[in-house]
Parts: sequence; C-alpha cells; structure tokens
Amino acid sequence: MKKWKCLFLIAALCLPVLQLNGQDKPKTEDRVKVFTPVKVQIVFTEYDGEKKMSSMPYAFTVISDEKVGGNYSTSLRTGIRVPIELESKDQKTTYLDIGTNIDCGIRTEDDGRFHVYLIFDRSALHPNKSGEGERLVASPGGQPVIRQFRTSENLMLKDGQSSENLLSTDPLTGHTLRVTVTINVQK
Repeated sequence: MKKWKCLFLIAALCLPVLQLNGQDKPKTEDRVKVFTPVKVQIVFTEYDGEKKMSSMPYAFTVISDEKVGGNYSTSLRTGIRVPIELESKDQKTTYLDIGTNIDCGIRTEDDGRFHVYLIFDRSALHPNKSGEGERLVASPGGQPVIRQFRTSENLMLKDGQSSENLLSTDPLTGHTLRVTVTINVQK
C-alpha cells in the first residue's frame, strides 16, 4: 500500500512538469513586441535637370508596432488654405488645402529590419508662367493652378538606412521630384 501511495504522490508532483513540457512555444505573433521609437526623415528634392531647385525636409518620430489607424500611427499635416472663388449664388468662396500630408507606420521585423508604411500627399501652387514669361496653361478663370503628388509606399529599411525609391516628373515643367526616406532608431 505504501508503494502505491508513493507512486501516486510522485505522479501527482510530476504531472504539472509534463504538462508544461507539452505546451507549444509561443508563435512569433504571440510574442510581446517591444515598442521602439524610430525617427523618420523624409526629404522632397526638386531638380531641373541636374540643378537642385528646392529641398523640403520633414522629420518626426514613429513608435514601431503601434497601431492607431490600421498600419499608420503617425500623421503630419502642414500647409496653407487658399481661397477659391466659386460661381454660385449660395457660396462665393471656399478654401483648398495646399501643403504636405504624410501618414507613417512602422512594424519591427524579426530580422532587425523595419517595415515602413508611408502615404504622401503633396500639393503646391504652380506658377503659371515659364522662366521666359510665357503662360504654361490656359488661365482657369483666374483660379490658381495646383501641382499634385500622391503615392503610397512600403519600404524595408535597417536602422540608419536611406532609400530614394520615388522619382516623379512634373508634366508642365519637366522638373523631377525625388523622395528620400531615412530611419534611425532612437535610444
């Protein structure tokens, strides 16, 4: 009888250890992600041929793996509101937002790289005259001419890495717009 009691006691003590051994290890998705602050710098550079015309930098911090709105956790909005005259008896003026809108989110990958999600929307008042003074487009009733650039991009970058993947040409002037994205993990 004592043998059975000892055997039963040993089995009772060993059962929890056996149960722990039988459990699956957590999957990658189940592991707790460490939120990492990442500085993102985006530079829009406009060129006329090889001559640099302008450079507009934007910098902000994104917390990796933070989900606020889908994949995007940080939004940047900067610009002006331009009055537009309407030909309506109820309303005479409305306003159009001109400037830069950037949405960004970052996901940390297991290999140490970062998956960067970006949406760019950039608009600007476009001069309606060339360098020689000739009109580029027919005057739209005195209304401003708006230049627009929109894109979304997914990048895989390492800490300190830059990417210049976007290149766009303005159809009126032939100027090229280059977009450079750089990320740096904040300590």
